[in-house]
Parts: sequence; C-alpha cells; structure tokens
Amino acid sequence: MKKKKILISIIVILLLVEAVSLYLLYKPNNKNKVLEDIKTIDVFKEKDKSLAIMVQNEGENDFGWHEAEDRTKWPDKTKYTYVGTECTDSEGVKIPTTSVLTFDETTYTAHIKTKQTIYCTLYFAKGRPVLEVLKAKGGDYYAGGGQHTTAVDGLYRFKGTKAQITNNYICLGDENPDVCKTNTDNMYRIIGVTTEGNLKVIKAKKYGANQKWHSSSSSDTRWNASTLYTYLNGTFYNSVNARIKGLIEKHTWNMEKRTSTPGATTGKEDGTVSANIGLMYGSDYVNAYQNSSTDNWLFIQNGLTGNTAENEWTMSRYGADTYGYYIAWYVTTSGSLGRFSGRVDFTYAVRPVFYLTNEIGLVGEGTETNPFIITSKANA
Repeated sequence: MKKKKILISIIVILLLVEAVSLYLLYKPNNKNKVLEDIKTIDVFKEKDKSLAIMVQNEGENDFGWHEAEDRTKWPDKTKYTYVGTECTDSEGVKIPTTSVLTFDETTYTAHIKTKQTIYCTLYFAKGRPVLEVLKAKGGDYYAGGGQHTTAVDGLYRFKGTKAQITNNYICLGDENPDVCKTNTDNMYRIIGVTTEGNLKVIKAKKYGANQKWHSSSSSDTRWNASTLYTYLNGTFYNSVNARIKGLIEKHTWNMEKRTSTPGATTGKEDGTVSANIGLMYGSDYVNAYQNSSTDNWLFIQNGLTGNTAENEWTMSRYGADTYGYYIAWYVTTSGSLGRFSGRVDFTYAVRPVFYLTNEIGLVGEGTETNPFIITSKANA
C-alpha cells in the first residue's frame, strides 16, 4: 500500500511537471510562440513585393531619388553605396527598421523577419565628389544661400548669416540621415572645403561638459601642450565611431597667437602641429560672417544646443593680459570675439573641428532635415 502511494505521488508530480512545461511552451508572448510568428523571407528568391529599391538620380543638379528599374537584383556595388532604409506598416506609419528587416552590407542580402504587412524602401546613393556636389549648390566652388568667397588659407568657406547658411549640415554617424534627427551628436556643419577636396567640419552642438583651454593660466602654454589639445585628441577622438574615425585625416594646424582680432588669414606665429582634432580658429569665426555677432552662422545660440548662448573656445590664443594671466580668444555670449576675460583656466563650451579625407563623396541636400551623408568617392 505504501509503495502504491509513492507510485501515485510520482505520477502526480510528473503530470504537474508536464503541465507546467506545456504552459510555458504555449503561454502568450512566450519566446517559442513569438519565434513561430517570425518567418525569414529571402527578398529576391521569393519575389517579395513589400520591398522597394531607390537609387540616386543621375542629373547634374538633381539629388533626388527614383525607383530601380530592376527589382530582381541589387544596384551595382561598384557604383552605388547603401545609405539607409525606411519601413512602414500597412497604415503608412513608420516602424523601426531593425525590428522587421535586416540588411547585410557585406554580402548584400536582405531578409524580412515578420509576417505582418510591411513596406520597406532601401536607398542606394551614387555619391559625387565633394567639390562637384558643393559647386552644384551655386557659386564658383560652393555656396550657402547664394554666398561664397574666394579661398582664404586654401579654404573655400561658407560665409553668411544664419538665415543664409542652411545647406552645410553633414551627418557623421549612422549612414541613415534619420539618425541625426534623433541623435544630434552625429550632426556637424561644414566650415569649408580645401582646394584638394577635404571638408573642414565642426560639431553642430557642443561636446560634453565645458572644458578649460589649459589647466593653469600662470604660464604661456602653446596649443599643442594645452589641456584641451590632449582632451580633444584623446577623449573626444576615441569617442568617434570607427567608420568616421577612418575618414578623419591628420591635418597641419596653425597654432596662432594674436594680440589683435584674428582676421582674414590664419596666423602661424606659434608654428604648426600635426593632429587629428582641433577647434575653429578665431579667423574661422570672423570669416564665416564679417559682422561677428549672434547672426553669424557659426554662433551656437539657437542652434542644436538650444536657446542658451555660452562662451565658446577657439584655438587661437592671445598671450598675457594686463594682470599677467594668459588668455585665449573665445566667442562670447553676445556673438563677438573676446579675449580679456578668456583666462585659459576658465571653462567654456567646446565644439571639435577636424578635416575629412578627400576620398569621399556626398549625397543629400545639406539641410538640417536632409543633411549630407558620406559615400565612397570610388562610387562617384
């Protein structure tokens, strides 16, 4: 009798275990159940019609898109670069691409991974060389709102007011420009382009917390020995995503020291230094708009940092003030180029500046809502 009770108990336990297992296997939202609802579809093999391929127009000044005529294969890799995807549901509402579609840029394979009705558009750009793109925007080399200048220090510059300069935005993060709309850390603006086609870009908003130009104002410290130089070429440079870091070109920077307002040319009184990251020169700010004020397009007030103006460092230094403190030039909250209260051990806003290799192409309009994105120049 005792053995019989033990046997019954064992059977009951086994039945309970089985019941629990079945519940866990088929309960709502269980992982196994979700997996059952996911079907991976090879887009071309199964002739799926929920995916469209858009390629960049071929017109001289037309930077729009048209649908690829051949829906059975991807655009030629030697000519076009994948630059992003947009997906919507059956009601036309945008949905996160990564949740419903994967695209492998190495093998050029795409898979839809849901049974729900979706429509995805993949974009492929035939990027044009930098100078060609910017020339198409107007002016002899490039323009912002009809403005352009001759080369100053070998740099053709965007020059004008905030209202005029609206087409020099460039996204340097994920290749999909939509990312810049939600993560403005990826948004930069083009200060100018060298005659060799290197873009000089500046972060559209400040980077991190405010920083000291140098840790002490009691000594006459050159730029390449400053605390900020180390910070930019260490902390900031190491934070840049690998794709963009590979496009940053080490540049010869002029370590100017000026006792009068930096003007048309970039001074070289302090010699030069080869580095990846710098700041805008005082002369960059002046040349962006001759009337140095809050209307200067390089002034960060009302930009992607919000409506609060902050003092911002430039790379140009001044020397000692009448009290023996060493100071550097900075953009004041009123938009002027100041120096007398710019002790190097004060903490001001910082916007990193660097040069991109000329081995790139661009696609896009350069506006804040449709910024330039980078493609390979080999695809141009």
